[in-house]
Amino acid sequence: MSSASSYGIGDVVRSEWTKLTSLRSIRWTFAAFPLVGMVLGIVSSAAYGSNWSPERESWDPTNNTLAGLIPGYLLIPVLGVLVMSSEFTTGAISSTFSAVPKRSLVLTAKAAVFGAVVFVLDEVVTFAAFLAGQQAMGDAPHARIGDPGVLRALVLSGAFLALMGVFGLGLGAIVRHSGAAIATYAGLVLVLPMILLTLPGDAWRFGPLVILGNSVAAAEALPGMLSPWTGFAVMALYAGVALVAGGICLVRRDA
Repeated sequence: MSSASSYGIGDVVRSEWTKLTSLRSIRWTFAAFPLVGMVLGIVSSAAYGSNWSPERESWDPTNNTLAGLIPGYLLIPVLGVLVMSSEFTTGAISSTFSAVPKRSLVLTAKAAVFGAVVFVLDEVVTFAAFLAGQQAMGDAPHARIGDPGVLRALVLSGAFLALMGVFGLGLGAIVRHSGAAIATYAGLVLVLPMILLTLPGDAWRFGPLVILGNSVAAAEALPGMLSPWTGFAVMALYAGVALVAGGICLVRRDA
């Protein structure tokens, strides 16, 4: 048997993969999310298409087929929180750190496994909802993957959602308690931007959901808003800061 100090990143990744896939709630969520995403995307697209008329000045068939991802904006980050915080709740984290004393390695493996899985899942849901939704629009103008900005919007939409999940995982490492970490996520992503809207300046435009709105639109960003790629880089920074802070907390605090 390998000693605790001999565990490498590959060993820890395999261990975290086993943990992730053994959780029933995770399996059910990963199974249900694609179905919900497609159904909501089709319903939204059908409703949107029925309201189309040649006189409409604003028409973004790409954005409206991705309504099925809306539940994921809360669901995926909450799963990220639980992937980290659930081990503290059950006390299993002590066994994890006994097997792998290098705590930053554990966090890296968790983030890599969870981030990769949700990225693939999110992209599958994104493209499936888009393709199905376009067909549900009826006689309204459709978008095609080759149209300007469409492929970028689809890729960034799924990738952005994966980053939000990793951001949640980082918060789980910082806060440790599931309920408090989920409340912190909701406060930072949902409540804080609304508070910033009431204050002078334009800090509100750096909120994750505001950035996301520009990322999933095929059209160019509105004046004064972050461009899709700049917004994606900002969200990656948020996720990175959360992971680094979480790693520091893991190292400095007892399990």
